[in-house]
Amino acid sequence: MKNQSNFKSTVLVIALALGASSLQAYAFGTADDVDQSAYASDFKALDKDNDGTLDKAEVKHDKLFANKIKAADKDNDGTLDQAEYTEYRSQAEKKSMKRVVSDSVITSKVKTELLKDQGLKGLKVSVKTNHGVVLLSGFVDTEDQIKQAEKIAKSVEGVTTVKNSLLVKKQ
Repeated sequence: MKNQSNFKSTVLVIALALGASSLQAYAFGTADDVDQSAYASDFKALDKDNDGTLDKAEVKHDKLFANKIKAADKDNDGTLDQAEYTEYRSQAEKKSMKRVVSDSVITSKVKTELLKDQGLKGLKVSVKTNHGVVLLSGFVDTEDQIKQAEKIAKSVEGVTTVKNSLLVKKQ
């Protein structure tokens, strides 16, 4: 009798767990559903005349679309429907994300190379990257260290320009 009670309890716990997990999956949907609904809300907010399309006047204050409506307008009718809006915005966000990741990778690589260098190893050199442009800042002991840090940063793949704001510490 005790075994039968344990068995029923175990079955009940499993059933409750499965039921709860399926409710959670149903309630939240997928990441794409969430993105699509966010894009739909933004589209509707921009669609001032509620005609289901966006024209130049409706997107003029949106940074992404203000000057790029032609690029997003796949059917060349001078307006954006929700599909065109969503596709262009999604692609722009993916491109932006790749750039941010790329800048982060460049920053990490430059920092790693600076730490490997015996002459710069113990110094606090700040490295920031934006669109492949690396900014070096902080204080070093000599002019040679400034030049060496810049040389190292320029050698890292993906770096387009180095802005060297390193300064020699006053003794």
